[in-house]
Formats: sequence, structure tokens, C-alpha cells
Amino acid sequence: MYPDVLLNETLRLFKTSNPNIDIRYDPIGSGAGVLALQSGKVDFAVSGAPLEAILARDPDTDTADEPVATEDKLLEIPITAGMLGILYNIGGIGHLKLTRNALSGIFDGSIQYWNHREIRMVNPGLSLPKLKITIVGRSDASGANLALSRHLHTAKNAWSGKFASILPLETFPKGTVLVPSSSQVVARIKETNGSIGYAPSAFGSILGIPMALVENQKGNFVAPSLNSGEAAIEKIIRSGDPLSIDEIHNPEAPGAYPIVSFFWLVTKKIYPDVKTGTALREFAEFVLSGQASGTAISSSYIPLPANMRAVAKKLAATIH
Repeated sequence: MYPDVLLNETLRLFKTSNPNIDIRYDPIGSGAGVLALQSGKVDFAVSGAPLEAILARDPDTDTADEPVATEDKLLEIPITAGMLGILYNIGGIGHLKLTRNALSGIFDGSIQYWNHREIRMVNPGLSLPKLKITIVGRSDASGANLALSRHLHTAKNAWSGKFASILPLETFPKGTVLVPSSSQVVARIKETNGSIGYAPSAFGSILGIPMALVENQKGNFVAPSLNSGEAAIEKIIRSGDPLSIDEIHNPEAPGAYPIVSFFWLVTKKIYPDVKTGTALREFAEFVLSGQASGTAISSSYIPLPANMRAVAKKLAATIH
């Protein structure tokens, strides 16, 4: 769920300041990234989900495909926060509101057409067509899946999904298009009239793709923006335990955008190679710097609150 544009710019700035350190990143999804880190294929991962969600075992999933629970050897450092945009493509419709019940119905297949009553009732001024809804979702283990499924569990009418997970939603109806990256989700939405999907709001903002105004806990319809994202993490800003993320799953602020997640730099606590450990520590400290914070804002992400950044910097300093 971490957009290439943000990390690529951060890496470019880091390289400028640290020309002797070579840091590369390949966006392969949160679950796959942590698994690659555990297996020694990469030196770090970037995740849109906390380790406890990635390492949680689904009894219906082949354990050979899951990360091994070795979180005691890993370090997860919060680096930014961001919003999951609900992107859509309906010809001529550029300002769509969606209730939580409408989203729930769309993603479990009980709402199949764009002119369904649940959608029409909050969009009285729109001529919504009787157009089949095509869902575009993530096929891999991703923070985007976790953020969406957590939000759907807040619907007033019980969502038919069993649990929130980084895996593809088990409620996706027949005909859902599943792809392994946010960039591919966006590409499919752009080329498919009647489609809806989910990806970091940065994609919608940068590429000019319509994003729905989503109903929050107070019943307000809110678009993803810096202000609505910061409103969603208000409690974190005042919290004595800033690494607790439970408070943003269903934010209470009237102006809060309701689908917000933190993003994590996942590293080993101790690297066998001292040079690698030093490089990763310096990179983590740079990602938490004011320079990188400005990059987050320009990329439609939310800088960490000061209290969380302070704790994150202490964690980064422990990498060896």
C-alpha cells in the first residue's frame, strides 16, 4: 500500500545525502516483503500492516505460504500514515458518496449495480446508470486488504466477511478482478467502466482518478485529504501510547476520513553484517527526518505525529 512515488523520492533524497550507501526497494506487498526479510532475501521491508496482522495465521491457508512467527527478531518502525482511497470509474460521475453499508454490499456482492437504492439515496443529484459493478482488488497479502476489511467490519449491517485480514477478501463476488499491486489496481480501474477498487489515495490524487466520499463514524461523507487524515489520527497525537493503532480503525472525529493506516519500516534488530546494520539504521533515521516528512505531505501522505516520531526514532537507533 506504500506508493512507489513516495519511497522513490525518499530513496533519492537519502542517496543524495549518503552517496556511499546503496538502498533499493521493490514493492512486492506487505506479506511478501516480510516473508522475504525473514528468509534473508532482502534486508528490510515496508508494510501497510503491523507485524501481528502479517504473522497471524489463517487456519484455512497453507502454512507453507505464510511468514514464520519470528517477530522477536524483527523491528517495526512507524514511518508515515496514509489513507486508502476508494477509486472508481463511472462515465460522467465525478463526485460519488458511499455509505459504509454500500461499500459492504459492493464488496460482498449483495450490491451488483451502480443504481442500487443504497447508492442512489445519498446521491440524489446523480444519474447513476444500471451498470454492472466490477470490483478490482488485491490478490496478494497486503495492507490495503487489511485496511479495507477492517473498515467494512464497522458497517451498521453485519458485513458477511468473517474477519479482517491482509489476504484477499473472502467475500469478493464472482467476476472480481484480482491483481498483485496497487499500480495494477489503478490501471484496471482506469480501463474498466463501472469499476471500483481500493489503493492509496495518493494514486487518485496524483493521477486524477475519482475517489468516493466515504461515510465516517459520525455519518459525514469525507474525501481523503491531509486535513481529514490528520483528523483521523487525533487520538494518536494525544495518546500516551502512540504506537497503539487501535484508535484509528474507526476514528471518531467529525471530519475524519475513515480508512487510515500507519506504514512501517520492518528491519532485523541485529544484522550479521555490521555495515548492513549501520546502513539500515541511517536509512531509518532519515525516513523519520523532517526532510522525509515534507516528502510525505507532497505525496498525499500524513506525517507521523511528534509523539509517535519520537518513539520511532528511539526504535531506529537500536538497529545494529
